[in-house]
Amino acid sequence: MNLLMRSAIAIGALSLLSACSRQVDVKIGVVAPMTGGLAQYGKDIAQGAQVAVDELNEDHFTINGKRAHFELVIEDDKADPTEGKAAAQRLIDAKVNAVFGHFNSGVTIPASDLYAKAGIPQLSASTNPRYTRQGLKTAFRITADDIQQGKTLGLLITDKLRGKSIYMVDDATTFGIGLAEEVDKILKSKNLTAPHDSVNPKAADYAALAQKIKDSKADIVFFGGDQGVGLPLLKELRKADTSIKFVVGDAMCDASAIKDAAGDADSNYYCTIAGVPPSWLSAGAGFITMYTKKYNTPPGTYSTLAYDGIHIFSQAMQEANSADPAVYLPVLAKGSFDGKIQGSIEFDAKGDVKDGTVVIFQSIGGKLTEQRSLL
Repeated sequence: MNLLMRSAIAIGALSLLSACSRQVDVKIGVVAPMTGGLAQYGKDIAQGAQVAVDELNEDHFTINGKRAHFELVIEDDKADPTEGKAAAQRLIDAKVNAVFGHFNSGVTIPASDLYAKAGIPQLSASTNPRYTRQGLKTAFRITADDIQQGKTLGLLITDKLRGKSIYMVDDATTFGIGLAEEVDKILKSKNLTAPHDSVNPKAADYAALAQKIKDSKADIVFFGGDQGVGLPLLKELRKADTSIKFVVGDAMCDASAIKDAAGDADSNYYCTIAGVPPSWLSAGAGFITMYTKKYNTPPGTYSTLAYDGIHIFSQAMQEANSADPAVYLPVLAKGSFDGKIQGSIEFDAKGDVKDGTVVIFQSIGGKLTEQRSLL
């Protein structure tokens, strides 16, 4: 090998080392149910996050003057608190710089303490108020909580749909019980008393419950919880009485829920989403295009929140000139960020998003249709 060739090889090696030293590697954990009955939500979250990561990498996003390379580390919490803590520990061991997740409040809350002890910022779409009321500096919520969502649902039932006889059901989860409690507060403020059942999905008799609801002469059923209980209940309810209005929260306000309802989510089906639809801002159209091109399907409800969440993390890191959680965490807590779809995002002292939005939808012709007139 001659001297000229050796010099060229040496220069090439130095250039490669220099390029590596100019790159910041950022690992973001994404954790949600990736298997089981709620897997579609986990898939939507992971795919929304991936669209954001691809966008950041393609746009040569920089942190402290160095090109950043973003990578997702995806974990399955199986919608189970114990599995959730195990998944959280795996992300901590992988030394992720941030975490988006979990999906279920009953999983998010127990896992949040692990992230707090590790000093890793956690951004979640879980809506139970307790999540951000534990005094953890690492816990942030990207959407309105159940206090806000419950108020909207309660007023929808009482003021807009003018319910006279209401029946309440929850699925015995942290999310379902918490949301039902907030709705019940509104009902009581209107001097309305509603029968209330908690359903154990392992020992549920949906036909009997539907008949019980029909016998109560309820004109509106509020259900707090996920599809595992909500869809079988809706199916039996439609067999018993097609005229009863069915009102649910954001865990069943998704195109996949309407599809799985197989026609039972008719025009008497109402739901809320704690978050801003992509159609509200011009950037949302671009996201829908990118997502649909990549996955050949429109984004789910939680895809948009995950997409915004990844961009919020990246902007906090860029403003702090560091991907080190200890360095950028104070910036995340006090900064103002471009949520792309949700618009300007800031967090309050608890970690809740300021001015969280709740939107009402109605199922019309098998599709969720925004109903601003009902707000």
